[in-house]
Amino acid sequence: MAQSSSSRDFIGYGESPPEFLWPGDARVAVSLVINVEEGAERSIARGDPANDLGAHWIPARASAERNLTLESAFEYGSRAGIWRLLRILRKHDVRATAFCCAMALQLNPEIGAALVRDGHEIADHGYQWDTHTGLTDEEEARLVASSCESIKAATGREPTTWYSRDGLKPGTRRLLADEGFAYESNSFNDDLPHWGSGPENPRLPVLPYAGDTNDSGLLRQFPTGDSFANHLVGALEMMLVDARSGASVMSVGLHPRLIGRPAYAGAVDKYLTHARGKPVWFATRVEIVSAWLKTMEKASR
Repeated sequence: MAQSSSSRDFIGYGESPPEFLWPGDARVAVSLVINVEEGAERSIARGDPANDLGAHWIPARASAERNLTLESAFEYGSRAGIWRLLRILRKHDVRATAFCCAMALQLNPEIGAALVRDGHEIADHGYQWDTHTGLTDEEEARLVASSCESIKAATGREPTTWYSRDGLKPGTRRLLADEGFAYESNSFNDDLPHWGSGPENPRLPVLPYAGDTNDSGLLRQFPTGDSFANHLVGALEMMLVDARSGASVMSVGLHPRLIGRPAYAGAVDKYLTHARGKPVWFATRVEIVSAWLKTMEKASR
């Protein structure tokens, strides 16, 4: 893989990515990501100076007073949305990767138990659904260690990776490598796993995530569940027919408080139904990274 002289890599695989297929001769690996954040968001109820205004339908502004209606928009994901989403995934026999906030699992232990029961990958999404880029290296290291230990205690599983709400600082990948994570997903720069670039870059696989195939768009550009389903289907079909050689990864971001709503949940069912019978491999993110590493090892011999 060619590298630029900058610490940023604008070249990647270039015009000729590696030619290989995923298990089962699949052209596309589909990674479903469940973001388990409910109860971990910033809120006056937990002692924060203001409520989190992200990902809800309630017109609100920053305030020093509790807004119980705003809080309830998040609670829906933990009380109802997660269970509807898990039912759909069981129907299609699909395993996802769960980006878990430690506090969300503490507040509803049944979620962690169900994720493990159904075979979903457990990943670390922070102790609370907070930003990290303003922290010192020492503060970030303490929070990553504490969230990892809490999630392990709640699920009995070692988190495979850590995903930040607001991105990485220059030294974060080194921290994640030192903590023993298998890979990280804090990137949006490719359709395939790769070795990360940047300052203090360790030998740690990166599996890029995606913001366009994410249900957060239901609050903005997608007016209906059907429009989101059509968007997912269109993205998959492009990856399947694209003249680009080799395989690709399609990441789909799901938030129980959004996609778990009855008007939207059908989008996941329609997408998975469409993908069946196509050259698609539904896999957890750690499975995708493992398959990619094996392919790279064979290519280097």
